[in-house]
Amino acid sequence: MLLKSLLFAGLLALVCGVEQVRYDNYKVYNVRIDERQQFDLLTAQEKLLRLSSWREARHLGESSDIMVPPEYGDSFESLLLGHNFNYSLKIDNVQRHIDAQRPRQRIGHHEWTQFHTLDEIYEWLDLIESRYPDIVTPFTIGNSYEGRPIRGVKISYQQGNPAVFIESNIHAREWITSATITYFIDELLVPRNPGVRDVAYNVDWYIIPVLNVDGFVYSHEVERLWRKSRMPSDPTGECIGTDLNRNFDFLWMLTGASDDPCTQTYAGPSAESDPEISQLTAYINNSIPDGSIKIYISLHSYGQYVLSPWGHTDTEFPEHYPQMMHVAKGFADALYRRYGTEFIYGSSATTLYQVSGSGKEWAYAVKNITIPYTIELRDKGELGFVLPPEDIIPVAREVTEGFVGMIAAAREVDIL
Repeated sequence: MLLKSLLFAGLLALVCGVEQVRYDNYKVYNVRIDERQQFDLLTAQEKLLRLSSWREARHLGESSDIMVPPEYGDSFESLLLGHNFNYSLKIDNVQRHIDAQRPRQRIGHHEWTQFHTLDEIYEWLDLIESRYPDIVTPFTIGNSYEGRPIRGVKISYQQGNPAVFIESNIHAREWITSATITYFIDELLVPRNPGVRDVAYNVDWYIIPVLNVDGFVYSHEVERLWRKSRMPSDPTGECIGTDLNRNFDFLWMLTGASDDPCTQTYAGPSAESDPEISQLTAYINNSIPDGSIKIYISLHSYGQYVLSPWGHTDTEFPEHYPQMMHVAKGFADALYRRYGTEFIYGSSATTLYQVSGSGKEWAYAVKNITIPYTIELRDKGELGFVLPPEDIIPVAREVTEGFVGMIAAAREVDIL
């Protein structure tokens, strides 16, 4: 059955006119950067050794997760040894973990024991819309560059509730995000405990399970580790895609983003250049009453962080930073108390790295949404983007508990 699944995936790629990218014997190393010269050395070798950064150290003393093709493995290790890097091997064959993420056999209904394609997620949205018509209101913010609808649902049990807005899978390869948020949607529709029932009945939830629909499909059909959108980035067509979480129109391209179309953090030729972002902001501006959204969440992986503004500076903090930290603590404490999973919280710039043009920054500075976060889900780098399907339910359950704690904490500071 596994062979049949792999043959199907290969056939699908051929139908799409491209060969499926494989990562046989690619390795992922955790490399600590203790000196500026070490960082510069790795940057200089990036193209020569075809290095791919999964997670980049932003400060000295921190570590980067770096994927290396098999033909350059020996050269990379010699480089590390010759320049006194501290490092460890985290993944010895990336493709083996990718194969484990793909189901041996597609089941006929939506379960959280496997990662689902965009078509399967949309079929499930159709199902819940028809099953719960008084609770679920479907919406579409528009179409992607390749013409796919970008769909979401509003879950509301009663009028007059404050709202939370969640966009997920803005980075294509972060499959755990859409798997987690669809589980949470299901929990809201059939609450199994009093805490979830409370946040379901007394909060409206606007949720887009997959924002980067083109990249998400591409990551399933062609290149599992694809991150960006699929809009061509330069006139030659050599480089494809924008980092959509650098494309929002607030301090666009100030810091933590690239103007090189071939990089993973390319912010696009202009703010809101990609239809996914221009239509997202237009939907929030035109279709949701001003002031009703109290919390904005951009769901990502990996690292286990709750990150608030500001992203562009580590020396200034927003006016509502104390409230942001109180609510982030509520999320992290609830999750840790029940499941023992640790999330670190703080501003992006002080906790992880500097970034501008992101969703949470726009939500706070432009839309005056008091509590905006980027939430990075599991793990801390052991498997990174290639978590096994067995992790979906544990991750989703703990995030659900975190959302319950988040809402309780928001009420304590009069946000909700």
